[in-house]
Amino acid sequence: MNYQKLWLWQHSLDIAIDIMETFQHSKNFSFKDQVFRSAISIPSNIAEAMTRDTPADRRRILYYAIGSCAELDTQLQIALRLKWIEAKQREQWRRALRQIYVGLHRLRGKLEQSRDASYARRL
Repeated sequence: MNYQKLWLWQHSLDIAIDIMETFQHSKNFSFKDQVFRSAISIPSNIAEAMTRDTPADRRRILYYAIGSCAELDTQLQIALRLKWIEAKQREQWRRALRQIYVGLHRLRGKLEQSRDASYARRL
């Protein structure tokens, strides 16, 4: 599967770039590094998952992307509470991350169904 055609990969890449541009001049280097890692991890794990040979590997790595969505959401909430970002920007990213989170679960579910169908064919 060509992961670059997935809207999940495209959208998560756009969000990662937007977040990195927003925080690029942050003086809090440890926070910035953690936010960058979480943001980059989402499209990176989607790409890695979709290039794996087995549905089990794909599902496992998609869980990493799901976890990175939760990490990034938490970090952005911290940034909001510290007044490093505006509430409007936070809400925009939260909505986008929610769409990606739901999409990742749906994709994982489809991979689970393909595993179940494959198993049923072997019976």
